[in-house]
Order: sequence, then structure tokens, then C-alpha cells
Amino acid sequence: MRISNQILDAYDDIYKDELVKIAKAAPDLYMRSPEELQGLQDHEFGLTVITKEARKLNKFPLQTPDDVWLSNAYFHKTAHRLPNEAAERAAYHIKKACLKNKIKPTQKVASMAKESSTNIYYELEGGVRPTSPTTKVAHMTEMAEAEKIASNYTFAQYAFKTPNHVQMGAKYFEKFASEMPLEIRHGYAEALQQRATELGMENLRGGVGKYASDRYSSMVGSHVRGRASLLDGKDPQLTAILNKLASSKNKFPPSDFAKALHSFDKHAGLTKYYGSHLSDPYQATFAGEPDRSVTIKTASGGSLDQDQLKKLATVKYAKIKEYFGNSVASEFKKDPTSIFESLPMDAKEILVGIADGTV
Repeated sequence: MRISNQILDAYDDIYKDELVKIAKAAPDLYMRSPEELQGLQDHEFGLTVITKEARKLNKFPLQTPDDVWLSNAYFHKTAHRLPNEAAERAAYHIKKACLKNKIKPTQKVASMAKESSTNIYYELEGGVRPTSPTTKVAHMTEMAEAEKIASNYTFAQYAFKTPNHVQMGAKYFEKFASEMPLEIRHGYAEALQQRATELGMENLRGGVGKYASDRYSSMVGSHVRGRASLLDGKDPQLTAILNKLASSKNKFPPSDFAKALHSFDKHAGLTKYYGSHLSDPYQATFAGEPDRSVTIKTASGGSLDQDQLKKLATVKYAKIKEYFGNSVASEFKKDPTSIFESLPMDAKEILVGIADGTV
């Protein structure tokens, strides 16, 4: 049974055969146009179907009392065209909307309603649940599936059907993120976080949190200063753009700021410094972990605390300048803790090596 081929609600009923019969009981009913429904969210429908092709079909609108009355009436006549699980979910959400709007649920709605935390139904074919694309993604060596997830949230909803699938996606990300282009890396992580929220999970941390989070890193300023030091005043116009971007940070959500910073880096020719002198703009922007400890194990088994960082910045200034250049060495000397935290892990390891004499 393909749901996409069925007449289920008033908007599938193009010849209005059922509508004519139903409307006799409510002659003053206002049926909105399809265009008026375009701004509705998924949860404002009785049923959201994700097809095998990862298309999204929203059925039985429930935003207004007239929507609810009409969906209630249509479901009573068309419920038999739905798979049982889909019908139970739709009935439950229609019934809830009926009770909220003081509309009596039809006999079909009342009898079929089965409590469900979601109105989303993943289409079955032949009675067998299709193999989750996430299983394939979690073991693939190419980026095609990841790109679909990053660019099409409907596909992400299909791929990450359960908390278990979200965890599988997160493990895949930890393993293969470095092979993804930055935009795909961010889009994939953002889809994981959004889906985790929908499923009632906590925000994902680790690698996912470094590429998508609703919180700014406290080190954004240091990352911006690192970019300014590489520009070194050679292009006043670029410096002015960077300063303007930094000053407007609080006007934007972290995701928008990270994308703008990425665009700036590409325009300024700074992307070549990723992984050495600079963290990429997404890692620079998002607060992926609550723990901001600056202590790091050295190659010899020791560690660097804040006092040791200050000493390193002064005593080994010449060596740091040799590896990183005058601008980074000078910034590190001014604010060793913040600059150290803002550097990529490879650069941190070099500094640790300089500190313990292994570099």
C-alpha cells in the first residue's frame, strides 16, 4: 500500500467527492487553500509520512478548529486506506486536537487512537521495514549519503528514525568527519542535533558538538584574533570586515556566524591555515563541550597548566616564532591561555613538545 497514492484528506480529494458529502454537515466550514497550509510545521498535522524516497507528506491539518473538524470527518471515511500503525498515530493526534477544540471525535478516530509521542510514520512496503540508510551510512566509504543527510532534513528524519539510529550516525561522524567537506560536516552534525532534539535526546557532544551546537564557544574572540594576526594589517579592508563580523556576533545564532566566518576565511585566503595555525570556523564557533580545561598531557607524561603556558610563551618565544611566525607568537605571548585553547590539536601538540623539549 503506497500512502502517496491514497485519497486521505480534503487536499487529496481533487474532485471533492467526499467534501461535498462532508460539507453538508457544516455549511459554514472554511477550508483553507494549499498555499495557506505551506507555513505549517509537521506537528500541526495529524500525520507526517516519510516515504521510501525520503519525501515528506503531511496529512490531516490541525491548526484551526475548521482544520480539525475537516480532518476528523475525513479520517472517519479514509482510515481504512492507511496502514494500521499510521492510522493509529493519525487518530491519536486528531483526537487530541478534537478534545482541545471541543469537537467530538468520530467513532473511527476515538476507537483507533493509540498514544504516540510522534506523528511521523515511515512508509512500509510489503510489510517489511526498509533497511535504514543510517546503517549503510555508518559503514560507507563515500560521502553521497552523508551529503543527502546534510542537505535534506527530510532524508535525515528517514535515516535517523530512532535514538539508536542517531547514535549510529554520531559514531559514523566521529569516524569519517575529517573526510567530509566542511559544509557537509556542519550540515550532517546539525541534522543529528536537530533529530536528537525531536526524539527527546540530550544534545550530542564530542565531534558532533564541535560542528553543530546552539551555544557559542567562549573562545570565539581568540579564534577571531588568530585570524586578525595572520592578516597582520596587510589588508585594512579585510581587517575591517573581520572586526565588523566579530562585533555583530551576538546578533546571529552560532550556525549563521560560523558560516559567515567560513565565507570570510575563503575570501581572505585563510583556509590554508586550517589544522595548523587556525581551527576551522565551525570548531572555532561552537561550544561542543562544557569542560574548558587547558591542561594537556605532554609527550613525556607531564602536563601544562596556566602558569607553565605563561612561562612557555616567554622563555620559548623564539622557538614558537620559528614554528608559527611572528604574529601567532606575539598573540600567544599576550594571552597564552586563550590562544592555546583556540589552536588546533596539532598546533597544541607542537607547543607541548616545545615545552618539554621533544620538539
